[in-house]
Amino acid sequence: MPAASRDLRLDFFRGLALIFIFIDHIPENILSYFTIQAVQFFDAAEVFIFISGYTAALVYGRTLALQGPLYATARILSRAWQLYVAHIFLFVIFIAEVSYTVTTFNNPMYNEEMRVGDFLDEPHVAIVKALLLEFQPTFLDILPLYILLLVTFPVILFGLRLQPLMVLIPSFLLYLLVQVTNLSVPAYPESHVWYFNPLAWQFVFIVGAGLGLGGGWRAPGGRAWNMPSCR
Repeated sequence: MPAASRDLRLDFFRGLALIFIFIDHIPENILSYFTIQAVQFFDAAEVFIFISGYTAALVYGRTLALQGPLYATARILSRAWQLYVAHIFLFVIFIAEVSYTVTTFNNPMYNEEMRVGDFLDEPHVAIVKALLLEFQPTFLDILPLYILLLVTFPVILFGLRLQPLMVLIPSFLLYLLVQVTNLSVPAYPESHVWYFNPLAWQFVFIVGAGLGLGGGWRAPGGRAWNMPSCR
């Protein structure tokens, strides 16, 4: 999004959500009593995904309206690819750091806590699973969710433009199904599942996208425009 039309409020609250997430992951941290999870049944992760959906619809919805579905799809998938490369890079650094720490301090408990033991046991399998986003060590499980949501976002975006309820209702029903049946996406190693279950978290993302798309966008001159229909 060009700097002139960028909504800094979205950047602020998404950044604030990331700070809260960081605070909540520090054990026995007194600051966690002042974050969202202390007063609500959800935490800053839901806020981050919701704002991400809202922002994605705002940015790529405008691209869809001005430059068409093919260009919008290319932009979305290009962004997903960038995040995928960044995730793999972080994965390699993370594995190297934990392996070095375990070797240096001879503390296997740290290895198990970070869920890197499976990689060291069978690296040839773990690498393939990591490339498929199935192997998600501790703290490396949020980006695969966002990547998957972006990969499916072209279909979601087109559906929201054509008939929002045809996207929102199935999304909500899938969310309910997950809550009732505990349906999940398998991960590596065997018997593990995605910590951030995309079958459930997609609803938060899509609701945010629906609101972001429904609000239209504002041209640099200040005039508000609604997205033209894709019919």
